[in-house]
Amino acid sequence: MIWSADGYQPQVDNEACGLLNEPPTCPHCGGLARPNILMFGNWGWNEQRAAAQEARLQRLLSKAERPLLVELGAGTAIPSVRHFGQSVISHHNGRMIRVNPREPQVASPSDVGLAAGALDALNAIDALL
Repeated sequence: MIWSADGYQPQVDNEACGLLNEPPTCPHCGGLARPNILMFGNWGWNEQRAAAQEARLQRLLSKAERPLLVELGAGTAIPSVRHFGQSVISHHNGRMIRVNPREPQVASPSDVGLAAGALDALNAIDALL
């Protein structure tokens, strides 16, 4: 079951990287809540929302004439985000700005690779606009 976590306000110890208050719980059964993300070997993931999001994304992409994909921090160790970006620009005649401090390489000279952290790169792009 999926529900909104808008009412939950985590209190975090940033130095120790720990949660200070109680973790969120299921409003129906009281059990420990978990994020609705697909993790490795995860059999409890609810696919309905992701399938609806994927359908909306495909409808949006089908209308895009030349999408610009801004990829932040995606590396090659787990390349699923990179594969998604490459698929979008190749199937939809798009371009890419890849931001990654260690792996900024792009496949095309028409795309841009920035060797920087995401916040620094976005702030620099904003300053230029």
